[in-house]
Amino acid sequence: MAQATFTEHTFAPSAAALSAQDTVVLRLCAAARLLLGRARNSTHLALLQTLCLPVTALWCRVLRFDPAHPDWPDRDRFVVPSATLYPLLQGMLHLSGTYAFSESPLEYGVHPGVETAPGPAGQGIAAAAGMALAEHLLAKRYGRSLVNHRTWVLARDGDLATGVAMEAAQLAGRFGLTQLAVLVTPTPGADRTEFANSLARFSASGWSIRKVDASQLSAINGALAATLRAKKPTLIACMLPESPQTFRPQPCLSPEEELTGPWSPTARRGATTYRSWLKRLARHRQRTAFERETANTLPSLLMEDWSRLCRRAMQPTHQASTQQAAITSLHTLAALLPELTVLTATSALPRTSTAAHIQPDWPCNIQEHGMAGMLNGMSLHGGILPCGIASMITVDRMRAALRMAALMRQKIIYLLTDDGLALSHDGASWQPVEQLASLRAMPHLAVFRPANAQEAFACWEAAIRWQSGPAVIMLCPNPPEHSYAVPMQGSAARGGYILHGSNTRHVTLMASGPEVSIALETQQLLRQHGVQAAVVSIPCWEVFSNQPEAYKTAILGTDVLRVGIEAASGFGWERWLGSQGFFVGMDDFGVSAPANAVYERFGITAGAICTRVLKHLRASGAVEERFLQAPSPTSRQQEREPL
Repeated sequence: MAQATFTEHTFAPSAAALSAQDTVVLRLCAAARLLLGRARNSTHLALLQTLCLPVTALWCRVLRFDPAHPDWPDRDRFVVPSATLYPLLQGMLHLSGTYAFSESPLEYGVHPGVETAPGPAGQGIAAAAGMALAEHLLAKRYGRSLVNHRTWVLARDGDLATGVAMEAAQLAGRFGLTQLAVLVTPTPGADRTEFANSLARFSASGWSIRKVDASQLSAINGALAATLRAKKPTLIACMLPESPQTFRPQPCLSPEEELTGPWSPTARRGATTYRSWLKRLARHRQRTAFERETANTLPSLLMEDWSRLCRRAMQPTHQASTQQAAITSLHTLAALLPELTVLTATSALPRTSTAAHIQPDWPCNIQEHGMAGMLNGMSLHGGILPCGIASMITVDRMRAALRMAALMRQKIIYLLTDDGLALSHDGASWQPVEQLASLRAMPHLAVFRPANAQEAFACWEAAIRWQSGPAVIMLCPNPPEHSYAVPMQGSAARGGYILHGSNTRHVTLMASGPEVSIALETQQLLRQHGVQAAVVSIPCWEVFSNQPEAYKTAILGTDVLRVGIEAASGFGWERWLGSQGFFVGMDDFGVSAPANAVYERFGITAGAICTRVLKHLRASGAVEERFLQAPSPTSRQQEREPL
């Protein structure tokens, strides 16, 4: 395979003028360059060679990393979000003795030195900002004697130009994340104008920008030292001179024996730092709490205490909406779980009386995408349970970061407010048709859609216990139209349960969220025609699908007509409906009209559903003909009489 050409540059004017530390850096850089020549990704060799000296200097002189304990909590995070730059990480891990360069490619979750999985451009910078925020929070709680590390990002110039990176950069500057630094270089041969514009935007966001000659070790050392003293997030632009001079390599000993592995500068400094940190941890008065949080374990009596506080907080409120109940549950949980950290987007602040229940500690304005990327980094850092609050309308902006969280199976909880069409007299300003189905189609993501306050707390509890990835709780600002009794069978914490009815039935009416009230009204109408129906609430498909088959069969029923009801797309409902069931929902965008008119247009009303159910039962002969009389016309107000 043809190798990409690269012009070497002068490291220093004279080897005799170098200090012992600089000599070690140059020798290890030479070894790293040889490793890069063996990398499979030779098309980007020029880019890798440009960053080789800055990265080697960082690992040799600054980075807190112990190869013998690569996952210790107070290590520096070295984030490489692009697979193109992985050979540099492979080379550094090889020289420090934690990875053989000839092994299979690095992957997230396999080697602890890989802090994040590669993803779309800009996601790594946002995740690194989240890691820096997590370090900042833990340092405030436990002190710099226990938490005092930095987050370094190795980025490409394309990362800086993305919207998510700019949003995260603005949040990092606003939050004062001084322990965050980005190393970046322009792509060789590319126009420097866009790169200069990106640097200007980061500078305007409150970052310290430093340009260094990537071939001059003294300039690199100065930039790294200045980064350690900086009072702002730092971006180090590693530039090549416009008129490079040819580098004539000088003979030097191979560093393979005396400067690599346990004898490398990184390993020796890291081992000393790690031993000192262990001594401080042993004497720290909050050692038990710190170890519990970094291990991502919950207090033993958390659920019991949380349930008691929630019941006390909800007593003065009658018929609370799921949005109000979920925010109340969040506040009570925060009093018991100090690692819970909430980022709030402005779009999440409701236009109802529940606005007073959301008091953001870390407001993210309208930068939902950057907020979602930072939540990923907070979870990857460890010691933090991240939670994000945003409006349902912004879920498409957060999808890329949410998908990264699901891919890496990170535990993050999202509260999405303003779910449903019934937001105001004028109806929704947007048409939420396919969002719910698309989120349910994402692997490892648990989507909760509670119907009432009791379900909202049960969904919160199930989301806390969900270990396969992130969880989304969709909340409606309007109180439910019925007060629900004790479940007939099962519980909301199991993803699905019988809310009203019995096992002896002709029809199973399945719904989630606000549409559960419509299912209850439909059950009343069917009872007038001698048709026995059971109302099943399924707030979470993912949790319900993990239940035993016997439980799911008992809830859904056998040899009965199954009807799904939801003000959204029916994509995916076939898994619960069976061969004879049908779905009532939305198959197109709605109109700018009051919510009731939109529901009636799509037939999501008790009368329309009752008519369809009777028609299906008549065609199948499941119920005697004498019971199947057409329901008398009733107004929507008459249909909604109390149960």
